[in-house]
Amino acid sequence: MSKILIIGNVLKDVYIKLDERQNDFETDERGISWLELGFNGAAHSFFKRTSVFGGAAVSLATLHNLGVDAAILNSKTEMKAGDITWSDDPADYRYIFSHKGGITYFVPSSRKATDWAMPKGTPEWILIDRSTNVSGRLVDELKNFLKFSGGTKLAVHAAKHQTPVDQRLAEMADILFVEDEPPVHTEEKIVDKIELDQPHTQLVCHISPRKIVLGEAEESWSLDRADMMTHLTVYSTIVATILGVVTAGGSPADALLWAKINAEQASLEGSLSAEKLQALAKAELDKRANLRLITRSLMTSGKGIMALDESSKSLAKRLEKFQITNNLQNRREVYRMMITAPGVRDAISGVILSDENREQKLPGGRSLLEYVTDLGIIPGIKADLGLAPLQGSTETHTLGQDGLAERLRDYYNMGFRFAKWRAAFRVAKDEPGFVAVQTNADELASFAKECQLAGLVPVVETDVLPEGDYSLEQAAEVTAKVLGTVFEKLAMRHIDLAGCLLKCNMISSGREAEVKAEPNEVGMATAAILRHVVPKFLAGVLLLSGGTEPKTATKNLTAVMQNSPFSWPVTYAFSRALEEPVLATWKGDAENIKAAQAALGRHLAANTDALHYLKLEARSSSGLQNIDVLEWS
Repeated sequence: MSKILIIGNVLKDVYIKLDERQNDFETDERGISWLELGFNGAAHSFFKRTSVFGGAAVSLATLHNLGVDAAILNSKTEMKAGDITWSDDPADYRYIFSHKGGITYFVPSSRKATDWAMPKGTPEWILIDRSTNVSGRLVDELKNFLKFSGGTKLAVHAAKHQTPVDQRLAEMADILFVEDEPPVHTEEKIVDKIELDQPHTQLVCHISPRKIVLGEAEESWSLDRADMMTHLTVYSTIVATILGVVTAGGSPADALLWAKINAEQASLEGSLSAEKLQALAKAELDKRANLRLITRSLMTSGKGIMALDESSKSLAKRLEKFQITNNLQNRREVYRMMITAPGVRDAISGVILSDENREQKLPGGRSLLEYVTDLGIIPGIKADLGLAPLQGSTETHTLGQDGLAERLRDYYNMGFRFAKWRAAFRVAKDEPGFVAVQTNADELASFAKECQLAGLVPVVETDVLPEGDYSLEQAAEVTAKVLGTVFEKLAMRHIDLAGCLLKCNMISSGREAEVKAEPNEVGMATAAILRHVVPKFLAGVLLLSGGTEPKTATKNLTAVMQNSPFSWPVTYAFSRALEEPVLATWKGDAENIKAAQAALGRHLAANTDALHYLKLEARSSSGLQNIDVLEWS
């Protein structure tokens, strides 16, 4: 008897591509487009694309390609040269029309009944394919068989819209595949199991157009096909792959990774073989294993991160501050000066770019991304799309979750090896509020998960904004609350902290506070909160300047390092604190470029000294000595 017995209908998918030069659709009074069925060869052009088996046949072929013994109930099939052959034509026909990138289905008005027949042996699993025309009689017969089968398990691929009969069938399943959004991550745990009135516990696999979740494992995937493979066929491929791997003793994580790869690379000609999937899965796991190597390289002792990822609007404000004309040429010159300054490769381990500047060309034709990579500096990318108002609130959250998984994979293929997501928090009366903290922490955790799935190191940034008259104590309280929530959410998403970095503000009083915190107070408060909140397994902490003046940022950094050592490496990721010395010296004059680069070099050297504070202290009575002689304005 076959290891897996499939119950379902076989479909014959006939793909027809309509000529896009013709008007093949008519629009009704509601504005809905319908295919005009009165087309003919004289009035419209069309051609048959291909014809393939769908429905239960997809599940059967996928399992066979995995090397799993499987058969469809009541069908006579055999495999020849990797293809399924039928003794008769068992299919319901389904026509799939493609027009201007869209797909329209035509299915029979009456579906073929799925009849039960007693198997000749006892399968290990029965898979109810999505194509099954479920009836009460079928459910009753199946229930009786399972009662006396001696251990046959049931997997059910439920249709999106279920009838009461479908629900009865779903409740019998050992593994239930449902087409819906992934489960919500709650404070207690991931909702991955449903306790039923049955004597067993049911494991639920959630499949949505962009994510697959099974227990604690999850994978992102995308469907972007020129061959018009439908999502129904892909979902069947996912289900069969997961069931095949699980029944062979694989873990849920392995099953989802194989399913992701199969879903993205299978075609109308068929799914991938077990050998091909194994090789691709190994390559994917090797890519993800590099996360820890990347974090160790980024946190190289004595080197910082240069953040060149501000928006054109933010850079424009800085140019205007120093009375420099805000135009594309000058904005590009800022980045060129900074990244090509002598000694940069010796002072920084990573550079954060943005979509706006990553392709900026330097003399010689190389882009900023290519130049940074050639220097041996690790390139990173700003992955978020900026701040937006939080609905029903005066606070903000961060845009960019839509299409994030695809963007991150594109960034990896471009050559980026880490990505950053920024959440900002304002300190005011009743702010940041519970909803703002929870929403931003959820978005940061979701970003971190997608990054690690794409092979990128996530840099989660929590920025307590400097605007306001709040005290050092208030800043410490807010920072602790924000960071504590973020790490709770990261834990819920099972983020590998050894492949993750935190970028956060140094704790200081607000810019308008009556009593300004001194660097030594900033250092002690920052060190205390980080030690209290940050897990010891984190790969590292990046400190941002928080809008302070460049010399103050370096003094604060030095003060933090006075409280070292820490359980994790600490460095800086400065933007304004490195950029403003360049702008103040350059002033838009080409004759000042070398002087501006020299000013950047002095600040980089001072920050390096700050990171090496303990060594610096041994040869100087004051760790702030080099900072006080900095000149840039």
